[in-house]
Amino acid sequence: MSGRTLDGPARVLRLVARKLAEYLDGDERALETLGESLAELDASPDDVEAAILGIRGLAGVPAPGGWIAGTPGRDAHRVLSAEERDVLTTEAWGYLLAQRTSGALAPGPFERVLETLVSGSERPVGVERAKEVAAQVVLEVEDDPVRWEPMHGDQEVAH
Repeated sequence: MSGRTLDGPARVLRLVARKLAEYLDGDERALETLGESLAELDASPDDVEAAILGIRGLAGVPAPGGWIAGTPGRDAHRVLSAEERDVLTTEAWGYLLAQRTSGALAPGPFERVLETLVSGSERPVGVERAKEVAAQVVLEVEDDPVRWEPMHGDQEVAH
């Protein structure tokens, strides 16, 4: 997995932030040249869409929950439901999306991670907790792909 795969939406967000700053500094063409700059950046449509979803999430703009652009395949985009938005931090969601996009989390385990995080008592769920649950789900799926039960409450950890 390349660093570019994970960095694409972040590169787009940095570009948009730079263009907005240029506009505020008096460059009236800054926003007009955004498309050209995205092309020069070699940003994929997925990178741009992920950046848009991130901006909407930060702005609190409601979006429908579920999969966008088809079935939950590798290239489909997942949008948080209202309940999921209330539970996950932006960083936790970004981590999960990156894992899904890279293929580290297949659609089924991805949804199980979300279910587990939303059904837990921790609010808001940070990136460290998201990493823990994702690792647990992936290990459970690899050990026994048929059996999987959502985790509730505190988990016992061997020391």
